[in-house]
Amino acid sequence: MSKFQRLAQHFIEQINTQKLPAGARLPALRKVTKQHQVSMTTATRAYHYLQQTGWIYARPQAGYFVASQIQDTPFPELSNIFLEQRDPKKFAPSRGYNPSSAFFSPLGTSMIAPHLLPNTGLQRSIKRVAQRASQPLFQYPDIQGEMALRSALAEHLRRYGLAFSSHELVITNGCIDSVKKAIETLTREGDTIAIGSPCFSGLLDLLTTLSRQVVEVPIGQDGVDLQQFEKLLKQGIVKASLFSTNNINPNGICFSDQQKQALAELAARYQTPMIEDDVYFELSHLKDTPLPAKYWDQQGYVIWCGSFSKILAEGMRLGWCHPGRYFSDYMRKHTLTSFGVNGLVQSCMAEFINTGEYRSHVHKIRYRMGQHIHQYQQLLAKQLPDNAKISTPQGGMVLWVHVPGLDAVQLEADAQPLNIDIRSGAGFSTHDFYTDCFRINCGWPLEDNADKHNTRQQILVLCELIKASMNK
Repeated sequence: MSKFQRLAQHFIEQINTQKLPAGARLPALRKVTKQHQVSMTTATRAYHYLQQTGWIYARPQAGYFVASQIQDTPFPELSNIFLEQRDPKKFAPSRGYNPSSAFFSPLGTSMIAPHLLPNTGLQRSIKRVAQRASQPLFQYPDIQGEMALRSALAEHLRRYGLAFSSHELVITNGCIDSVKKAIETLTREGDTIAIGSPCFSGLLDLLTTLSRQVVEVPIGQDGVDLQQFEKLLKQGIVKASLFSTNNINPNGICFSDQQKQALAELAARYQTPMIEDDVYFELSHLKDTPLPAKYWDQQGYVIWCGSFSKILAEGMRLGWCHPGRYFSDYMRKHTLTSFGVNGLVQSCMAEFINTGEYRSHVHKIRYRMGQHIHQYQQLLAKQLPDNAKISTPQGGMVLWVHVPGLDAVQLEADAQPLNIDIRSGAGFSTHDFYTDCFRINCGWPLEDNADKHNTRQQILVLCELIKASMNK
């Protein structure tokens, strides 16, 4: 990031952590130049950027002040009476957990706009690898994953305090592939798996396809309901659990370190494995990257799954898994269902990590997604009914919106003829509890002329549809 962007990010973090609450006065520009040892031009550009993106506002002859932010408000949560075994297959036809559209709209699919990805850097890495390619590169790859990539990934993760050996990691075809193999390794058809609620629609799709039953455990602003989860473990109802713990899709919640540690300890105490889908852990909008529950896993009952796809390039289809104590069983399943992952793609990813370009991209894009989220929040707050609630994620790239009384399934259907794609809340649960919620992707810049999709106009049209439906 440039100097003014780094300075702006400093103030954004102070606002997010309430060190600078709404209405607080920011230091005068001259004071900023002395405190941060920057030029007046840099300080002015940083304040101008913060003003443009809605973080601060100016009062003539008075200075700059922190603008009102979206409040952290409770969202609908499942009550205890819903803690029951359910077959997602019975609900999939009407839910459409992961509905497909005949068109592409940036609001529907959780992904970063292609023009924000490091395409040039990736092309350079691909060119270097191709130029020095030797014959082994075109043979069957190592089933566990090419050592070059596992070593590069292990070194990258150590920077976060995750001391994993390259021999403990398995390279897969994306995070969903890692999770699929973990489910197949740990459970059989008909077994019940505990999941968070709401749950990413793609995971519900997967569980439906694999013929597993689920019990949905409520996830609120404070994280997962540990008391209810432990009750399930005591009763022996579930064979495994499947949770996202960081920047969860769709509600953006990040479990506390205490919760993650508790989940790892519960998995060990009841000897019930936990699959951790951590595809968004590197997309924190704050300075520090949150640790996974795997960090507190002392006995290997947490199977940690991640991916490069969401943050770098979906088409690469590269993920990883740390199977813990289930390594041998996981590798057996992986070997029987795969001949490994494309060796050329793995070598290119290893090269991209080793050059430092991947880490640089991570730092840039996670702050960029934080800016997008804030801008989308501000626009939605101005356009939606007063009783609407908008999530306040500290990571990821999606927003979860609750409009009491809204028929989100009908909204999704009404928006499609206008080439606007959203995900209704019904697709994130087997229960009828999120039918007045919807999820939108914020991976595209909110600018009128950013690209042909015109995301700002799509948001405005979507809000008009909501207002019209609520006035009927």
